[in-house]
Amino acid sequence: MLSAERELTSILGLRDQTPVPSQRRCVGLLPSFPPQTHPDCASLGHPSPKSSLSIGFTDHFSLSICLSLRSGEKMEIIKNKKEGFLLQNEEASVKYCQAKLDQLSKALMESVSAGTFSVHGGHKLYRKAKERFEWDYCQVPRKGVKAYEVLQSFLQSQVATEKSILQADEALTYREKAIAEERARKEAAEKEQELLRQKHWEQQRQIEAQERSLREDIVQLREKLERERENLLREQERMLEHRLKVQNDLLTEGFSNESEQMKEEMNRLRNIIENNKKDKTP
Repeated sequence: MLSAERELTSILGLRDQTPVPSQRRCVGLLPSFPPQTHPDCASLGHPSPKSSLSIGFTDHFSLSICLSLRSGEKMEIIKNKKEGFLLQNEEASVKYCQAKLDQLSKALMESVSAGTFSVHGGHKLYRKAKERFEWDYCQVPRKGVKAYEVLQSFLQSQVATEKSILQADEALTYREKAIAEERARKEAAEKEQELLRQKHWEQQRQIEAQERSLREDIVQLREKLERERENLLREQERMLEHRLKVQNDLLTEGFSNESEQMKEEMNRLRNIIENNKKDKTP
């Protein structure tokens, strides 16, 4: 691109560097006019020796036309050269920028192909990677006039890819959300079941404690009843012994009737004592 600029500068300087052409050479560049248009114009290509003034005027006019034609040709050449240089600059810029873009976007494209962004939150990861690529591309020096156009062309080619990644991300997000909701429902159900099991266990413990307490109360009651029954038996046996002694005393003293009555009472008492002994729990 610098060599093209130097060449353009050298051509622009031709106007000052090109020597003034001779009168005879310039006359050869003049157009031919029909003889009937004007006498002076008809003699432009054939100067007459009759008058030096006429020849001088003719040569001066011829020189002016020649210089004018030479300037027009130079401007046309300059224009054509400029357009050629601009086209070369654009082509060189496109080629250079495309090469740099291919180099810098390689990692991004390989990640897309490898499915790196086909995950939950993949679109955000893709955006960060693309922004990093754009930053790296902008830091490349001497990209030329087509830098922006080449970048925009690449970004436009990636619109469909980004849209696909976004759709996949949204689908994964929806699926992840559904899975999360299902997991939450399952965890809530499991927690509820655990609470029910805990409640049942607590109730079972209370029932067992109540049963244990009841059994202990029953044992204590039985022990109490047994003690009371034993006390009652001992008391009855003492009464029987006492009445037996009273009966013997009455019989010794000659109270036979009273002794018989006492005997009947003692027999009833003996029966009660025997019955109480039979009811004793082993």
